[in-house]
Amino acid sequence: TCRYSARSHYLAPHARMKIWSSNFSIFPYSFDELVSAFWDRYPNSHSGHILSEDVLEREITPDFIRTRKLIVKDGNSILKRIPSWMSNMTKIRQVPTLEESIYDRHTHTLTTYTRNVSNGELFQMHERCIYKPVLPESKTIPAARLLRSAYISVNSGRMSSVYEKVMMMGFKKKISGTNKGLTEKLEERYGMRNLHNLAQLSQKLREKLEKLKEIKEAGTEQATNLVGDKMSA
Repeated sequence: TCRYSARSHYLAPHARMKIWSSNFSIFPYSFDELVSAFWDRYPNSHSGHILSEDVLEREITPDFIRTRKLIVKDGNSILKRIPSWMSNMTKIRQVPTLEESIYDRHTHTLTTYTRNVSNGELFQMHERCIYKPVLPESKTIPAARLLRSAYISVNSGRMSSVYEKVMMMGFKKKISGTNKGLTEKLEERYGMRNLHNLAQLSQKLREKLEKLKEIKEAGTEQATNLVGDKMSA
């Protein structure tokens, strides 16, 4: 069986690192449809950098589906922005990565952690994705959202921060293709969807997040006032 520790998969090995988080990506498909396509997203016309994909372990329980995959990626596609004379990292031809995913039936979330499992002494590239329904209460407009974050840590002396910025640029450039590849599989399986409701969904999501933020801030203010009253008493 698989054993997961989200925290251990998301700690940088070096003090210096480049961290990035995306805005929400929204797909006009239900959460269950998105999860189904996610597990079968390769190959697609945007995944030329994926050399192989193998399922190492899968555990299915009434509450969770845990999957561990070994995905081998083209190393040149990750490091091609670094000039060959600057680092030995450009000699890396393949980057084996471990993808661990947890599908939670109760919270309706799919969380994935991806990290390189070779050349760790040179660099660490970790990615976390969280998939959720956009508005669980909405039955008329099925849609799912994705929040993606990543960090890159390079151990290459004084040039480490430069390499990190360059690699992060390449990573962000590929995200559009990654989303298009997933959308392609969704369209193959469930057909094309009308996108005209996405703007409305995005607005509702922003309003909901803003309301949650206001509730949180109000709670913090109330707690602060309560502590102040107790101290003055």
